[in-house]
Amino acid sequence: MANGNATLAAAERGIGAVYVGADVLNGSIRPFFSRYTVPATGGPAIGEVITWGRLPIGARVLFGLLTCSAGAASSTINLGDAESATRYMAATSVASAGNSTIVPATIANGGAGFIVQQGPAPKFGPATVLDQGELRSVVAGAALAGGQTIDLLLFFSTP
Repeated sequence: MANGNATLAAAERGIGAVYVGADVLNGSIRPFFSRYTVPATGGPAIGEVITWGRLPIGARVLFGLLTCSAGAASSTINLGDAESATRYMAATSVASAGNSTIVPATIANGGAGFIVQQGPAPKFGPATVLDQGELRSVVAGAALAGGQTIDLLLFFSTP
């Protein structure tokens, strides 16, 4: 029977050159909560963006939950940043009241997860830097219904 060591066990036993960062072991897990209430008139239409807030540099999103009240038929939103619109969640329906679990694809597929490495471009520098820390959702399918509330709860680790 073959036995094996996962990364943390290998690091504990000194097998190989394994660096265990604080975002993997002994780091801090922090919550991120933001609520968006669609205005009665003039809410986001197809292709427009909801900005949720900012994650700190070094953050690794572990999992989360998107909850919403009933909205417009066919409306969807995703969750990502300026660099990757679907980094954390592909387009998900917000047409009816419910909950959607957020498990970033990099973690769901057995990866270590994405770590936020760059923030906003400097005020007087090149605007080619894409902000990985600002969480955004793009509306698709149909405009969001006035009065609808959408809550985003994420848990992320920091070194």
